[in-house]
Amino acid sequence: MASNRQGIGSIDLPGPRSVSEAAERIRPYVVRTPLVHSPAFSELLGFPVWLKLENLQVTGAFKIRGATNALLILKRRGVGHVVTASSGSHAMGVALAARRLGLRATVVMAETSPEVKRRKVVDYGAELVVEGRGFDDSYRRAAALARDLEAPLVSGIDDETVMAGQGTMAMEILEDLPRVDFVAVPVGGGGAIGGVLAAVRAGVPGGHEGERGGAGNPRVWGVQAEGAPSMKVSLEKGEPTLLEAIDTIADAIAVRRPGLRPFEMVRRYADGVVTVPDRDMLRAAGRLALWAKVVAEPASAAPLAVRWDELLPAKPKAAAFIVTGGNIPPDLLLEGIALALH
Repeated sequence: MASNRQGIGSIDLPGPRSVSEAAERIRPYVVRTPLVHSPAFSELLGFPVWLKLENLQVTGAFKIRGATNALLILKRRGVGHVVTASSGSHAMGVALAARRLGLRATVVMAETSPEVKRRKVVDYGAELVVEGRGFDDSYRRAAALARDLEAPLVSGIDDETVMAGQGTMAMEILEDLPRVDFVAVPVGGGGAIGGVLAAVRAGVPGGHEGERGGAGNPRVWGVQAEGAPSMKVSLEKGEPTLLEAIDTIADAIAVRRPGLRPFEMVRRYADGVVTVPDRDMLRAAGRLALWAKVVAEPASAAPLAVRWDELLPAKPKAAAFIVTGGNIPPDLLLEGIALALH
């Protein structure tokens, strides 16, 4: 695979070429999701807003992109069995990609993972192991299984081929809205924002030194749950940092430590990372349902819960918000709608 990766120590970072190769590779397997203008959120935030609807992806979340890219590459190398750990969306992506490609998949999910996501993993044909109180426990179990099975562990957080697949979201945004000057992305372990930055920033002349906020070189911000601010804390400390504990309803971004590759991409190229409380994420999810007829998880709605007018020195002229997934339990969606109505 041709690449223009940038090394940091002994690891590699994805670049625009690996993202464009991923786009070509995964095209038959994923949905090119729509980018739609939202008059309601444009009025609320005070600038033109477009929604990248990854909740309409085949698994209901963007992570099928990275999982498919990684497994296609592994299959080409002769791999027949893969292992992963995930809170849900990456698990579903790996399970479905494995079934489509004729591979075996063993997926470890925490006891706190949503039942709706576990059912989908099983429905897609993967072997499901439920173990651990959170993602970190599940990841340790998955790593042990991968060693025992002599199978690769496909990380949804810190795998450059997965990140390159996630970056295809940004490629589509740039193609559909060339004048985009601002992109906001939910952040957990950082795979999504790392991929976005690989596509939109690493390929820009001058990289993070170049002028941002213009067409083709958008400002990129990440948004985390206030109760799981692992990327924000890591940036403040200058290295990936393990939080002692996290507490958030946003399971899709409930990660105690970001991946090393995503951390480095964010450190180099992102414009900032901000946090929002659970209640505001839920309200934003309710507003998406009521105003845009879009079903989104709390994590996916997080960027729409930020008071951007207090953070940005200048209003965007064309902002894209990535709605990363829509696998939300019905009771949580109803709670969000109730908050949006009051």
